[in-house]
Amino acid sequence: MARSRACLNLPSFLIGLPEFMRLALFLCLLVCLVSCSDSRNDIGIPSFVVADQVELTTTIAQGSNSHGISELWYYIDGDITGVLDLPSHLPVLKEGMHNVTVFAGIKNNGMGTSRIRYPFYTAYDTSIYFTKGESFHIQPQFEYLNNTQVDATRNFEAGNPFLEATGNGGTVELLNVPDLAASGVRCVKMELPADATLLSFVDETNVSLTSGDVAFLELDYSCNNTFVLGLYVVTGGTSQKQSVLYLTPTNDGDGSVPTWNKVYMDLGMVASQYPSADYYRLFVECTRDEASVPAIYLDDIKVVK
Repeated sequence: MARSRACLNLPSFLIGLPEFMRLALFLCLLVCLVSCSDSRNDIGIPSFVVADQVELTTTIAQGSNSHGISELWYYIDGDITGVLDLPSHLPVLKEGMHNVTVFAGIKNNGMGTSRIRYPFYTAYDTSIYFTKGESFHIQPQFEYLNNTQVDATRNFEAGNPFLEATGNGGTVELLNVPDLAASGVRCVKMELPADATLLSFVDETNVSLTSGDVAFLELDYSCNNTFVLGLYVVTGGTSQKQSVLYLTPTNDGDGSVPTWNKVYMDLGMVASQYPSADYYRLFVECTRDEASVPAIYLDDIKVVK
């Protein structure tokens, strides 16, 4: 028995069309479906830019190449594509030759919730011919920008600039032990003995800042006890203490062997709050919290602006 036309369940506007037109529409629809399916499959096969580590290159005047780059900001052909922690695997849904620009990211004031592109490092540029499914390995290399002023004199290689502050009961020692230093051969160790209650030292060297400056203090440190890093704000002969960072332990040992970490302190943020300040001085302070004998190591202090 012949199948009736109604059994085909065709839309009403197709029923009146000649057979060859219905066939043509069907073929067009089939081509579109296949094309969309192929497009979706193409989109689902990315290539990857892989970066396992980065390097910072410095001059002798700029001090050590220590850095705390924690993430990479990727741009492809000028458009931001991703911000990824190191080591990073960036998926890229492009093919052919494209320009890749990478910026170094840091944790501003040591906070994971405040991540920024570090304004004083150069960008890393390369070109990659992307092929679906392939990985392309890069090792970004950064430098300080040409117009950056880097004061690296507080590296402890020539001495210790920290003096006792009021109420200090701690000790400070310039160590000439290359195996303990973060870089070079010397670092400073501060300690709070069991019979004292406050460790407090201040840098004898002035830090000049102007409100509106973009400036950072870079610091390598190790500690087994929380300590405060801050600035004395000096205005018209009077000083005001401003705590900036509370740095938590990098290890839970007795302080005999340092576990180094890097922090970037936003000096410009502080300067913006004190537009009349004449100058600033760095201070370090701690009481007894996590350790019975708190020990703090410092190295490679830089003022960058």
